[in-house]
Amino acid sequence: MASKKQIETSIVSNEQAIPINNLKPVHTAKMVHAKVLHSWKQNIQLGGETMEFVLADENGHKIHATCKKTYIDSKGSLLPVGAWRYIRNFHVRPAGGAYRTTNHAYKIVFNPNTNVTRSNFMNDELYLNLVDFQLILSGTLDDKLLIDVLGQVLDCGDVETIQCSGGNQRKKLEFILRDINDSRIPCCIWGNLTDILHSACNQDDGMVTLLLRFAKLGKFRGELQISNSFDASRMIINPAIPEAEAFKDIDNGDDTTLITFESNEESQEDNNKQVNHPGKRVQRDKWLIFPTKTIQEMVASTQVSILSFGFTVFWRW
Repeated sequence: MASKKQIETSIVSNEQAIPINNLKPVHTAKMVHAKVLHSWKQNIQLGGETMEFVLADENGHKIHATCKKTYIDSKGSLLPVGAWRYIRNFHVRPAGGAYRTTNHAYKIVFNPNTNVTRSNFMNDELYLNLVDFQLILSGTLDDKLLIDVLGQVLDCGDVETIQCSGGNQRKKLEFILRDINDSRIPCCIWGNLTDILHSACNQDDGMVTLLLRFAKLGKFRGELQISNSFDASRMIINPAIPEAEAFKDIDNGDDTTLITFESNEESQEDNNKQVNHPGKRVQRDKWLIFPTKTIQEMVASTQVSILSFGFTVFWRW
């Protein structure tokens, strides 16, 4: 007598999986064969706790999926990152709102009848959609969609703790991301990822390349910036992919290597001393991004913006 697992496998093998890009609301009884690219839990005040997924089929088409807390143990736990699964019997609903992980018009919503079955298919494909830095800098991208970016980390600052509304504190780390064509974009990441990246940037084993998946586009003080969308984003340091290997061929001349700029408060003659540490990735004193001005020039100014700390000082004379 065939076991339940053998019967399920037989049913799956006889059923045709629908391509993810063809999914529509009428396909509630259909099956998809998908790889789990990312998963995370979130808790929205009105919607409660859910488990979120980004899925991709063998053609690289992606779709967002969501699972309510009620079904996390029975269904969500069967979808580890990197695994291929057959998923059938689900709702297909419109995908809307800001910070969407895919450009698919719809998303998968698990229900009590959703069935998740193991697949023997395996591969190492990440199904990346890396966005060109020049396209990002053009300002023409839809900032409601999260993107994949890859670059070399430059000018990694210090981890800062920021006091947020409601009395919450969040960690923040600013740096520059550079592509192989030397295009550069300011970046800021928040949360637990800050300590991980900061630690990697202070190791002595060469450059750091960063793959930030499902990254958020935004602006700070009018300047375009890339950041993580908290748990919806995935960070991979020095990823083992061909696109990252290309950075090893970059000639790190004086204009691209990281240099330490140390502030020496004990010396008036050498207040901003540049120190080179061969082979060591170091950081820049953030105060040096502000130009030196004489008192006379400051008197002539009507406003001085302190961008790093998020406030403006008005000088009155």
